[in-house]
Amino acid sequence: MINLLPPQRAAAIRYGRQNSTLRFWLLGAAGAVLGLVIILGSGWIYLDHQSRNLQKNINETNQQLQAENIDRVKADAKEITGDINVIDKVLGQEIHFSDLIQTIGSYMPPGAVLGSLSLSDQVSGALDLSANSIDYASAAQIAVNLSDQKDNLFSRVDIVNISCGSDPQKTYKCSATLRALFSQSAQTRFTGLASGDQL
Repeated sequence: MINLLPPQRAAAIRYGRQNSTLRFWLLGAAGAVLGLVIILGSGWIYLDHQSRNLQKNINETNQQLQAENIDRVKADAKEITGDINVIDKVLGQEIHFSDLIQTIGSYMPPGAVLGSLSLSDQVSGALDLSANSIDYASAAQIAVNLSDQKDNLFSRVDIVNISCGSDPQKTYKCSATLRALFSQSAQTRFTGLASGDQL
């Protein structure tokens, strides 16, 4: 084919086609850049919205915790736990007086009765007891019976005082005061303590 167009006209047509192609690529690149800007902007707006919602939830939770006074609840719970521990310790050291009185009563010889008993310290300390008897021998026999190692109730028994009167109206003319120290096994028998614990 013979090109009859003048060279300037042919160059203008060729440059026009190149410009058209270049314009197409420039518009495509501009569209891609615009799409990226839209995507980045949307992502930023979404993240900002999520961040605001999260901060709002955190603030609401903090306000709710402050309204419920969680620190006071924790302090109360700690105080209650401490009280429970004290109660448990006291109950663990509780002396079973009913069992103790029955056991000591079984040691009373004929002609003697238990008058009273009191702890001078704690169960690991001394026990003061008073008894009444018909005569001096019965009063002394109380100390002998309580010292019996067979049952291992007391590790040591001392007679503090024995006094006898002559009143014919009284059946039990003598009164005895004794001091006894609990044995190790008695400490665990008459309290809630485990073996080896100390009061």
